[in-house]
Amino acid sequence: MRTITGGKDFGTHFHFIAALALLAAVVGNAPAAGAASQFEVGREAHLAGQYRDAVAAFRTYLTQHPKDADAWGWLGASYFQLGSLGSAIAAFEQTMALHPSGEVALWLGAAYAQAGNTEEARVAFIRASQSPRPQTVLLARQWLRAASVHKEAVLTGEPNLDAYAYVIRWYNPRLESTQVEAIARSVLHYSSAYRVDPRLVMALIIVESGFQIDVRSPAGAYGLGQLMPETSQVIGINPADPIANVYATVRVLRAALDRFGGDPQLALAAYNAGHHAVSKYNGIPPFSETQWYVYNVMTLYRRLSSS
Repeated sequence: MRTITGGKDFGTHFHFIAALALLAAVVGNAPAAGAASQFEVGREAHLAGQYRDAVAAFRTYLTQHPKDADAWGWLGASYFQLGSLGSAIAAFEQTMALHPSGEVALWLGAAYAQAGNTEEARVAFIRASQSPRPQTVLLARQWLRAASVHKEAVLTGEPNLDAYAYVIRWYNPRLESTQVEAIARSVLHYSSAYRVDPRLVMALIIVESGFQIDVRSPAGAYGLGQLMPETSQVIGINPADPIANVYATVRVLRAALDRFGGDPQLALAAYNAGHHAVSKYNGIPPFSETQWYVYNVMTLYRRLSSS
């Protein structure tokens, strides 16, 4: 659970997957004023959601400035939003060739994942996970967890303790057997008590922490459900206790489901960005961190459910 802030560089202008909303520029300085007109046109078009216009402007700009990694990155992001994945991949690969970074590797991995190129996506996310920037590493690992569901890790809505324990152990084989059982029982018990699909809870925890009970994010979120300190304090739990962490995670998710009419996507967006952001935008906020978070959890939920 975390929120993002604005920024003034290439990454934060298009709200790149969480890392770029919090980090410094991916590439060099913006173009000089005289050369920047088409670049600025493209950037403003992208920010306004006019992705075809953005593509046209960046393509025009790049005919005169073919080695501008910044522009190639924006072009790739615009193609990505249009669903033109082949063109997006080509643009991101060009960006990586000119100015490699973990942040661009995240974009490249996302494009490969959307295109169904699992192995290429995995390689890109592994590269991103080696970034010196903690938030980039966190997002890369989330992608890797979401992409690594074992083909046999399919759950039903029934309280099958062994099946849930298998999935938990798959994601964190370092857990002791007693910890695995306690977490599985907690997920099933609290999901039943609060009328939440336990598979959705499992998918959320996988993306948040990969069932690492003591992981802490750069923003201070802690434990299985990556609870912020104020959330743990309000609910009155110790987030280092995995059973209590599961309890609070399910409660927060249930509250979000109630607030947004049972819509799991809006509930997940609220879990990630806060319910005020979802209410403000009357839907999933236009933050790529939140959009990718919802996409990852829902994709994993469907895969765990084999649906």
